[in-house]
Amino acid sequence: MSEQGIGDNGNFADLFFASILDPEANVRRLTAIQAEGFRAASELVDRFVRMATPNSNGTVHSKKPPANPTQEGNAGENVDGAIIEPLLRSWMSLTDQFLRGSRQSADETPNGPAKLDLDKVEAQGALDLTCRSAGVARGEVWLHNRGLGNLGDVRLRCSELLAHDGHVISSAAIEFDPAVVPMPGRSSRGVSVKILVDQEAPPAKYCGTLLAEGFPDLAIPVAVTVQPPAS
Repeated sequence: MSEQGIGDNGNFADLFFASILDPEANVRRLTAIQAEGFRAASELVDRFVRMATPNSNGTVHSKKPPANPTQEGNAGENVDGAIIEPLLRSWMSLTDQFLRGSRQSADETPNGPAKLDLDKVEAQGALDLTCRSAGVARGEVWLHNRGLGNLGDVRLRCSELLAHDGHVISSAAIEFDPAVVPMPGRSSRGVSVKILVDQEAPPAKYCGTLLAEGFPDLAIPVAVTVQPPAS
């Protein structure tokens, strides 16, 4: 029997592990939950609307009999209106929350953390760091292996960082922790990136590329903005 991937069953355990190992999967789960709540609320409102809709002979469908038969005319309409109005407000509120949540998720995705999906061979995000001259710029890259196979040990490498005026931050000044990342099946690892900027690097924006050894199609842009030293 084949194993299923993270989140395939949609149960609590899958949601828990997906939220730990993959923030992007957590966003997709939350969006799915919002959509399911929106659908259920819509069905409930439609049901009550149909109950309150007059039929062919002009009467109003309502399973609750009027308290006083002499008040059958307006009493039923008032009861149905009292039920439907708060439901409509709830439905509109859920709709607004769903749209806001979906828009926020879409807006956050391009600006999320730098990721390398080794199984799907997809790269996302960038390292955009800032530090002062004679300082240290720090960032983080996430490696994901959503497949079942063991991808072995992975090393990250970074090119030298070049400024517009020709000044360079050497690749030797860029450190990764851990330097070697074991990537078994269904795993995610965060790798800290530390860039040492010496006092000889003038203020400028230095750009380069981060790569994963053994994955030639994966690359993440790296930029370090060096600011003037504090006065």
